[in-house]
Amino acid sequence: MKFRTKVFYSLLLFIFPFGIFRAFAQLPTFSKKDTSSSLVDSTHFFSFDENGYPYGNSGNEENLINQLDGFQDFQPRQASTGNAGAPEKPLIQVQYLKPIFRRSQNSFSYFGFQNENRKFYDSEKPYTKIQFIVGQKQEINVGVIHSHPFGRNCNVAFGFNRIRSTGFYQRQNTNNTSVNLNGWYRAPGGRYALLSNIYWTGIDAQENGGIARDADFENSHQLDRKIVAVNLAAAETRERFRGVWIKQYWSFGKGTDTISSQNDSLHLQKKISPSWAIVHSVNLSDEKYIYSDQNPLSGYYQNVFRDTVQTKDSTYLWKLGNGIWIERFDFHNSVLRKFSGKVGVTQELGEISNDTIYHHFLNYISNGRCRFDLEKRILKSIDVNGYYVVSGTNKSDYLFQTNLSSSILKWRVQYFISAQTALQQPEFLFSNYSGNHFRWKNDFYQCGITNVNAGILRLGEKQPVSVSLGYYRYDSPIYFGTDQLPEQLIGTVNAFEGKLNWLTGTKSIKIKTDLTWNNLPSNSPIRLPEFILRESIYGNFHLFKNALQLQVGVDGTWFSAYYADAYNPNISQFYLQDSKKIGNFILLDPWLSIKVKPVRIFVKADHINAKLMESNYYQIPHYPLNDLALKFGLSWVFND
Repeated sequence: MKFRTKVFYSLLLFIFPFGIFRAFAQLPTFSKKDTSSSLVDSTHFFSFDENGYPYGNSGNEENLINQLDGFQDFQPRQASTGNAGAPEKPLIQVQYLKPIFRRSQNSFSYFGFQNENRKFYDSEKPYTKIQFIVGQKQEINVGVIHSHPFGRNCNVAFGFNRIRSTGFYQRQNTNNTSVNLNGWYRAPGGRYALLSNIYWTGIDAQENGGIARDADFENSHQLDRKIVAVNLAAAETRERFRGVWIKQYWSFGKGTDTISSQNDSLHLQKKISPSWAIVHSVNLSDEKYIYSDQNPLSGYYQNVFRDTVQTKDSTYLWKLGNGIWIERFDFHNSVLRKFSGKVGVTQELGEISNDTIYHHFLNYISNGRCRFDLEKRILKSIDVNGYYVVSGTNKSDYLFQTNLSSSILKWRVQYFISAQTALQQPEFLFSNYSGNHFRWKNDFYQCGITNVNAGILRLGEKQPVSVSLGYYRYDSPIYFGTDQLPEQLIGTVNAFEGKLNWLTGTKSIKIKTDLTWNNLPSNSPIRLPEFILRESIYGNFHLFKNALQLQVGVDGTWFSAYYADAYNPNISQFYLQDSKKIGNFILLDPWLSIKVKPVRIFVKADHINAKLMESNYYQIPHYPLNDLALKFGLSWVFND
């Protein structure tokens, strides 16, 4: 069964006209959160994710902010192959395994619009945000969001992201683009509601395999990095992700008769206060992964199995999901219920193909959520959710999560406790792969993750601080070993993680600290630096009767030395290596930024201390980070 493009686009044509056609009716105003903070763009602009939709429940709308704090840190540093838009690896411990069937972890997941970061907008007036960042080596980073309301109960939003850069070294060209269109709608009587989303993300990144000899970087003082030899001269990774998703609510509740005026005549209309709903969700998506190399015999890879003239490895995955739930909302007639939740079933089916491999998958999943709002001083709420695969390819996989939270308003302190446990079949890439340089077929068994996190937060704008401690247990983890082949550990890995986030200082001088501590066994296949420190020191000034805000400061990043994972361009995955420790260097980024009403501007000297200290600034072995690069950023908000 092959994915048909015409079916994909037929669904696109169905979903959005359906919602927009019915969306122009005016509805009663729904209540909003307090927006007195001076950081918001307006008192009428919000965003929310799928589970925060304010329909029949309290929702979880967030203010759209336009603050200057952190604007210069537009893309926090992760373990990277050294160029904007290139593969990255998060320096965090895994919280839980992702559901349900998937090909592999995605080294470009930080970029673009995808299922995991779907966001909707709620505004009473049109809202547009344009962000444009340029740097050396033809670096361009563009982001656009436009949200347009149609009446008070329909909103359509468009998003655009683009990153491109040539990089400091040979064969580092990146060209990544993502577009998104989504919307939501509530019917005049409150009986029906809809969320929908379409996205397309394309990745095009040249692969150089890292520099050929680390000594050319570590012991040389030449200014032109383009003359440094690299391992791959004609390799490239291309990936594409696209999808369409729709979620519909049919609600039940107490009805009231209301009178509306239309064309000088009075109409009687029944409006309900949603109490229960039948919810249906359907999504269709596909993914394509292509690795090409015009010189397979370069010697970078140990094996050439099929073609000595050209490597063109490709994997294609399509997936259809269909789910139905019954949901009890947490608000009814403006009263918070003690108990709310949902329960339902989901079907997932699709096909993945790679070379001569064709694999069909089908899963039936039961899932649900329950929430207890106790409104007690010691315990405010308990939230439990999860899923279990009843039958199919991933039979007996599960994920369960629970979150407890409360707040002590007198001291503006909040605590939280969360726990997750999950068991999942290996991602498909670990089990079966066929390419020009790598081939394997494995019969791994399920791996699991259990973690418990607890923390405390001091809220408010004056010196907010949060401290948390987590415990992680990895059962039979699967990873890529030093031979770049999949392996499974027979046993468990116990790890701890601590985090401190603190903003302190005076009205004019600020210090922001983000400290992470990781404790992992020395023989663990999960490797992270023991300490990661991100520090920002800056002056904060309000000039010309507060018409202009000025900040000037320096950001610093440091992590302790460790055997960081290396990168395999052929499969865009990271693997263990024991030959080179990296870390224990400082990255310094001085910057200046200003804000005048809706406009923010920054100028930044990225890695100003490059070449002034020892040339050891790798985040991934054999991939040096960039040298000094000037960057300029502009963000402009239009909200009328």
